[in-house]
Amino acid sequence: MRAGIVGLIVALAVGLSPRVQAADGTAGHMGMQRITLAQIFVTNHVKKNLKGIRAAFAQAKKDDSQWVAFPEGALSGYYDGFDQEDVARGFEEVRQLCRDLGVNALLGTCWKEGGQTFNEIRMVDSTGALVGRYAKMCLTYGDAKQFAPGTFPLVHEVGGIRWGTLICNDLWVTPGYSDGPNPHLSLKAAKAGAQVIFQCVNSGTDQRYREYHESHLSLCSAEAKCPIVVVNAAHKKPVNCASGVVVDYEYVASLPRQGEVIRTVSFTPAKGLLPGK
Repeated sequence: MRAGIVGLIVALAVGLSPRVQAADGTAGHMGMQRITLAQIFVTNHVKKNLKGIRAAFAQAKKDDSQWVAFPEGALSGYYDGFDQEDVARGFEEVRQLCRDLGVNALLGTCWKEGGQTFNEIRMVDSTGALVGRYAKMCLTYGDAKQFAPGTFPLVHEVGGIRWGTLICNDLWVTPGYSDGPNPHLSLKAAKAGAQVIFQCVNSGTDQRYREYHESHLSLCSAEAKCPIVVVNAAHKKPVNCASGVVVDYEYVASLPRQGEVIRTVSFTPAKGLLPGK
């Protein structure tokens, strides 16, 4: 019942439509948060990726968002052949944008450190400080050839909100793409107190996996009793997992599946599960 109420609140927050919301001034009421979802094209060129990243920050400023979220590999590209110095310079620009605009960012990027390459979400607060890192744990067979599995914490906190972070297959552990068993990381994040879970995705366009991806998202949100905010990378063809906000078995806000879309939606942090429940 509580999750259903949370879903209703989020649906009301998305004002223009129960499925999709442009900024309409409602965020901030009853704990609602505004987040700009950057469903942008992810290339193997940092300079090209930065154009989409800057556009997302500009939209976040226009919509007075508290958050901006990017897909898996949004800065570096989703591969291990990137130049770390280029990525590091791009990351410093992201930090400056957070500082200038007063917005929190969840940036998908790969990162080289200590002789290893990680597929990360790097979390920057509104002062430009790096406040958390999370690296993909449930690597696909293709990932395992490029990246080391992460050991960073699942849950982080800024501004009184505790959130979990997952990258693509961390939530799905898709059969045929990775070994099981499924560690149920979304539930573990909720048990650690997460009030919202952010998932950065680059899942592609193979529609055979759409039903599995989206049904799994809905079940995980209901199980965790908190919203899951997902942002996928853009493709010219429809993606197999919609970007948006999932609460209590359904999308309460969603973006078009095809092409680059940068849009602000709202979510309401849940009270969260008590540790150990």
